[in-house]
Amino acid sequence: SYHRHRALIVLFSLTNRSSAFSATSTSAVRINNLAHHHLFIRGGATTSSTTSSIHNSNTNGGEEEPRTGWLHNTEPKYASYPTSSSSAPLSLAMKRLMADKMQKYRNHRIITPPAAHPCGDANRMMVTEHKISIPLTHPDLKAAIMNNEQLSSTASEEQRRIVPVERIDGAFLTNNEAFDEPTIDVYFTITELLSNAQDEAHFHALQNPNLSPSQRATVYFQKGSNDDDDSSIDPSRMMLYLQGGPGFGCASPVSGLSLASSSSSWAAAVLLGGKVSNSDGKSFQRIVLMDQRGTGRSSAICKQQLVKMFPDLFLLDKNKEGEGTVVGEEFGGDSDARTMLLQARQQKALKEATDYLSLFRADSIVRDAEWIRESLANPFPSVNDDGNDDAAVNGPQPWGGALGQSFGGFCLMTYLSSIQNPPELVYFTGGIAPMNTPVREVYDRLWLRVRERSWKYYEQYPGDVATVKKIVRKLLAHENSADPIILPSGGILTARRFLQIGLALGGSPGTSFANMHSVINSAFVDEDSDEISNAFLKSIDYEQSFDDAPLYFLLHESIYADGEGATQWAANQSYESHVEANSEFDYRVTSEEDNSNPTLFFGEMVFPFMAHGDFSELSNSGMRTLSEALAEKSDWLPLFDETNMRTALVHKKKSRAAAACYYDDMYVDFECAMKLVQRGCPLEGVKVYVTNEYQHSGLRDDGANIINKLAAMSKNRLHVPS
Repeated sequence: SYHRHRALIVLFSLTNRSSAFSATSTSAVRINNLAHHHLFIRGGATTSSTTSSIHNSNTNGGEEEPRTGWLHNTEPKYASYPTSSSSAPLSLAMKRLMADKMQKYRNHRIITPPAAHPCGDANRMMVTEHKISIPLTHPDLKAAIMNNEQLSSTASEEQRRIVPVERIDGAFLTNNEAFDEPTIDVYFTITELLSNAQDEAHFHALQNPNLSPSQRATVYFQKGSNDDDDSSIDPSRMMLYLQGGPGFGCASPVSGLSLASSSSSWAAAVLLGGKVSNSDGKSFQRIVLMDQRGTGRSSAICKQQLVKMFPDLFLLDKNKEGEGTVVGEEFGGDSDARTMLLQARQQKALKEATDYLSLFRADSIVRDAEWIRESLANPFPSVNDDGNDDAAVNGPQPWGGALGQSFGGFCLMTYLSSIQNPPELVYFTGGIAPMNTPVREVYDRLWLRVRERSWKYYEQYPGDVATVKKIVRKLLAHENSADPIILPSGGILTARRFLQIGLALGGSPGTSFANMHSVINSAFVDEDSDEISNAFLKSIDYEQSFDDAPLYFLLHESIYADGEGATQWAANQSYESHVEANSEFDYRVTSEEDNSNPTLFFGEMVFPFMAHGDFSELSNSGMRTLSEALAEKSDWLPLFDETNMRTALVHKKKSRAAAACYYDDMYVDFECAMKLVQRGCPLEGVKVYVTNEYQHSGLRDDGANIINKLAAMSKNRLHVPS
């Protein structure tokens, strides 16, 4: 029929355009498309809600073809911009113009007047909330993606090595086309002590309600480092914190990170305790807490934003009534032709969305941190009469210190691998990544640790063995009927989703176990009833926030994807293997009343079933196909580089490092971590404090003691290890 023929033509066109998109890697590179054409549905007006997430001043009018997403063109609008080494010499006037343009591109804002909070010894802390615009794709990362696409599967390890970057903003001060790179916003807070009259006067100046966010940032730098002739901030007296995850925002000062006294948190110990200092023995003046890209109050990734950015990805989603989306009415009643068109459009959007989310891993996060550091150290870029900018004159100005908790520690390993001048002091807490361990083995080992923690939980709360079995049987019965239990969020409470509450097992028994026990024992309306309570349903939604933070679901397994190879739902594969080998892992078996084994919980894992109705925001065609594409993606960039890490820690000693490794850590494999800190291994220079006194939550439970110990170890003031 005419309609079917037309659909095939459109399908062929879309397929060819998708192929052309991939083929551009040999000319201008696929990621150049990705970077230069975040032009959301510009066939019409770009919505303000979209541009708040990604910003680009490029327009691309004149085309008659309808736009179908954030990436519309098969050929890059701009040629791949050259690096500074290949650029023609710039005049002094042009360098100064670009330095001024750099400040505008950063768009540094303090988004609200600061707050002051009382802390120990009659002191006060000032907390400022910042946002800054950051390149979606950092130039050196773009070059790495280019190189990775051109390498064959037989490329040598040397060809795949990470090339550390010296200056994260270098391309922006040497080539004007770099400013065409679209940006995202990254949010961070700075906490600092108000210790004298000058500090108080500065605080009150920032509280002026008539200041715009940009003006407030300018006023902030007028105090700078207490030097009247210097508006910069000394990075060597700043401590960067990288939180766990991936996919969740950072703890907020005061509400999520106590500053009440020097012993109330690691942050208070750094600013008030007097035992943590930088490499020069000076106190830290500021702590920077960053919401990693895509999380918290940074340009966040959620389903709402993904639908706006990649509308075609969600064309086949069903509405609340279970009916398909009405699109493609131009094909009349030919449903087959319409479906073919929608599938083609969805596949194109799927490729774009997969490439986009690939930019939200640790390799981008550490470059974002460098961008922030440079923006604080040189807030008003300038060029002297010799043509040198501030950073070139001042030389390297690395962070004085950085603390990485859990996934934040993984990021610090990427920092040591990717940045020529990493933080001078590096502290890991439960955060040594299982580098060189295949992702499947990571999860094979994890399931055994989760079993051990499940047993530990039941030892503390033996009455919950029967309760958990009863809950699982009840949920299985509903799964097998036409009457599933619907959560307030719209998801389905299946037995497998309930068992994911075990994600909390890695915390301390005194808090995490107790909270789990409270949730489990709220399951039924009363002790003699088998009716699931509404309070329990609300608690499950609260404890499992994957709908609100889909990056955890979409990218969690990719934190172990260090170079070539797909993750392929490794946790789920591992689970199926464990079940096949030992029925103790099969909740359908162990939940039976006459089975003597307790029902084991699940741990820090993501599963394909999460997109099949269990979580409403993660389900339906769009999110499901996106999660599957990321699980099948095999061309990940490497995250770690053994040679670069050893150069930073051992050979050039640019960084001194210490780590708290928890012997019983459920989330991070202790044995895999120990392999990396041995002599001759990537983290040889890291001094390790091994303990089973704490769980993975040690930094939250006793952060002041832990950071004080690591600080002393890093400076040889404490003989640990002995």
